[in-house]
Amino acid sequence: MEVYALKVKSNKNVNVFVVETNIGDYQIHSDCIVKYGIKKGKVQDELFFEAIEESDRIVAFNLIAKYLSASMKTEKQIKDYLYKKEYETKTIKSVIEKLKDYNLIDDKAFAENYIKSNPTFSANKLKQKLYSFGVNKQIVDNLLCDFDDLEGCETSANKFLKNKPNDQKTKEKLIRHLINKGYNWGAIGKVVQDCDFNAEVCE
Repeated sequence: MEVYALKVKSNKNVNVFVVETNIGDYQIHSDCIVKYGIKKGKVQDELFFEAIEESDRIVAFNLIAKYLSASMKTEKQIKDYLYKKEYETKTIKSVIEKLKDYNLIDDKAFAENYIKSNPTFSANKLKQKLYSFGVNKQIVDNLLCDFDDLEGCETSANKFLKNKPNDQKTKEKLIRHLINKGYNWGAIGKVVQDCDFNAEVCE
């Protein structure tokens, strides 16, 4: 293989070079350029493609580190993100292993945080959401085995009723709201019954 030129990809990716060769252009991280001695002229095919593979792992990991800086993510979310960026399965597997080694992903911790951050969600709603994020069913079931739907239903109702008139129309809207949150009829009935919609104030 022959390398024709090495060019910096862009100002946002100063550590990534576009390497122009006789068989096409490739993006390689600067660390791998140095490590594998990639320069203009003849290059061994085997070393060149090893450099590409290692470069993909480095760039993908850095990309995920930035992705995680905004909020916690599950393993499934990270995999989906990297597949969308068109990384190969072996690269994604390597990134996931490294993230686990650094304790940067933990689906159980993600689920615990999600449950605490959504106190108005029912157990069913939480399960639905967490399953969609790829959290293991056993983890979800263990965390929600003692979940108090009534307490969450009351919290959701109080939040919904704030600054609203306590009339029949509000009552109907509240019931629909709680149904959409995934609460069962037992919890909804108890909460609605505790609110006197004929009084001036709903407590």
